[in-house]
Amino acid sequence: MRDKDDRPLAGEEREFFRRLYQDHYKALFSYASRMGIGREAAEDFVHEAFMTAIRHIEDIRQCKNPGKYLNQALKNVIGYQLRSLRYALELQRKVREGLELRQEEAYRDELRPETLYRGIVSDGELELLIRFHLEGWSQKELAEEAGVSENAVKQRIKRAKQHLRSALEDTEKLRAPGSESEEGRTPEWT
Repeated sequence: MRDKDDRPLAGEEREFFRRLYQDHYKALFSYASRMGIGREAAEDFVHEAFMTAIRHIEDIRQCKNPGKYLNQALKNVIGYQLRSLRYALELQRKVREGLELRQEEAYRDELRPETLYRGIVSDGELELLIRFHLEGWSQKELAEEAGVSENAVKQRIKRAKQHLRSALEDTEKLRAPGSESEEGRTPEWT
């Protein structure tokens, strides 16, 4: 056992501390336990309060009521630990929220039509479908930009939809090979 100057406790100090520990340990442990702290944590907090006492042994020896000093040291230890726990939980919550936000952003990016359907239909068809169905361009606006008639744009949109639908149906068939039996129904598991 060493004090704040890292010197070992002398004979008198060691005996004083031993009596202090014997006289006050149960009361301090009982107080910490009543705070709703688990047994192991209560023991740790009480021991930390006694470690504080060792570091300030000279002050405690001159104190009129060393028990009161120990009680305050224990309250300080518990308060510090609870503040640290609250801080850690708040930090954990913020990190979790940040991760969820980043996951949502990544999920949204993955679900963008350019990401989902690129390669299934040509880039030109995909761009046409996005502009018409998602961005709200009119057939007239699309025709003016492409320098073609509205009827030509209408036919291009129709063909692009057919290509996309056909490609998606093919993809679904590839995803679940053998999902249907010859009769066209899902086989039963036995």
